[in-house]
Amino acid sequence: MESVGYGLWAVLPPLVAIILCFRTKMVLPSLFAGLFTGAVIVSHGNVLAGIGYSLETIVDNMVDPWNARLLLFTFFMGVGISFIWRLGGSFALADQAKKRIKTRRSVCLGTWLLGMGTSINDCLVAAVDGNVFRDICKEYRVSSEKFSYVLDSTAAPAAALFISDWVAYQIGMIQQGLDIAGITTIKPVEAYVKTIPFNLYSIFTLFFVGVLMYTGKDYGPMLKAEMRAISTGKFNRDGAVPMLDVGSELGEPIKTNPMIITFVLPLVAAFVVILAGLYWTGRSGTSLMGVLENSDASIALLWGAFAMAATGVALALTTRIMDFKDAMDTFVDGFKLMVLTASILVMAWSLGAITKEMGLAQFIIEKIGMELPFVVLPVIIFLLSILIAFATGTSWGTMAIMTPLAIPLAYNITGDPSTSSAIAGVVLSGAIFGDHCSPISDTTVMSSIFSGADHIDHVATQLPYAITVAVVVLSMYILYGAFRISPAVLIPIGMVLLLLLQKLLHVGYLRGLRMSES
Repeated sequence: MESVGYGLWAVLPPLVAIILCFRTKMVLPSLFAGLFTGAVIVSHGNVLAGIGYSLETIVDNMVDPWNARLLLFTFFMGVGISFIWRLGGSFALADQAKKRIKTRRSVCLGTWLLGMGTSINDCLVAAVDGNVFRDICKEYRVSSEKFSYVLDSTAAPAAALFISDWVAYQIGMIQQGLDIAGITTIKPVEAYVKTIPFNLYSIFTLFFVGVLMYTGKDYGPMLKAEMRAISTGKFNRDGAVPMLDVGSELGEPIKTNPMIITFVLPLVAAFVVILAGLYWTGRSGTSLMGVLENSDASIALLWGAFAMAATGVALALTTRIMDFKDAMDTFVDGFKLMVLTASILVMAWSLGAITKEMGLAQFIIEKIGMELPFVVLPVIIFLLSILIAFATGTSWGTMAIMTPLAIPLAYNITGDPSTSSAIAGVVLSGAIFGDHCSPISDTTVMSSIFSGADHIDHVATQLPYAITVAVVVLSMYILYGAFRISPAVLIPIGMVLLLLLQKLLHVGYLRGLRMSES
């Protein structure tokens, strides 16, 4: 990396973005403010030139072939989600679920499994899973607090690990980090694969949710909520203010002829086409990893999202649930659904581009990279990501700020492209935890809406569980930094610790309740 001579000024653009996110709680204008700040500095203090430079940076990032494909992927994904919702497939699935579910445990486990199964988009988890199981949870006396916890804690973690729009975004951020670090020996898709085992918060959260759903051994305020639901049948506490208003964002679904195929087929089409696209674009590789290394994820994801959208249109017309006009209106509504997501993508890319041009990563490396021991790097990256995500309520904005810094910083310390790219998994781990704890997070709000829970109750009951997982994650990062223990060893150790903590906290909290009652 060549020095561009901006020195300490290079810190200002992301610092402005972070501070404004803290103060305004609005990610999009904060990211633009950071971009504009950098553009004014590059333009030698000329504000008008800075405006022009900002706009040109945005245009350059929008027309980049990789970025343009990811933007189209995002919009077509919105179309697919819109058709799944409007065609009423989730209601057909709910009717089938009611016929097969016989126990309270199966309700909880079914919610958990469906959440992971619909993780192609985190908002889709809340919308579909929420509407399938909300009435069933009421019938089997599962509290709104526990239901909303399952929705929230399977949404982002599953989307971050499986094929989804999150994967496209992560790959884009990793690409920026690799470019800034000057790493050319590893491709973005291969680097993304290496981050998966280091996204410990997502892995442990999905495991922990499954354990809680199976055992029913809750603790903290969640235990009180569950005791209330079981003993009184009250889905919400007295005085709660549920946030259920699904029609305001997505419109009311058509329930005249709900069919499960309208739920399943678009998702299957996307999944199959994405896998086929990865193979086709990377078919010159001689092994699975070789195929991934040579594949073009942006093309595969675009094909898959288009297949999902096209399947939705085809189902709407062939089943005659919609006429052509209604189908096209739904198509446009799907684009509208993703406008904010696409805007954040563009702003994140643009902010990353201006910080790269100003040499921010090089400046940080020159100041602390040579002196910072690797043992503390995962912990620092994790904690900083938590802080930013909690303040802003967004995992994506956090990744935009942290990933282009974390990868080159790790590369300067280790000189190892694999280890350096894997650090992006630590960024995402902290980002999702901070997002889970933040009451202004969009996925947290969506989970409250579609579960029919009081939002503050949802945040308060989820927080102890999220902290439990985060403590174990932090412990594993300390072990990794100190001894370079493989995630293949750390993950089983962490899972065992979670099982022990759950048992101890459940027993301890029950004992405390009994003592307080006596």
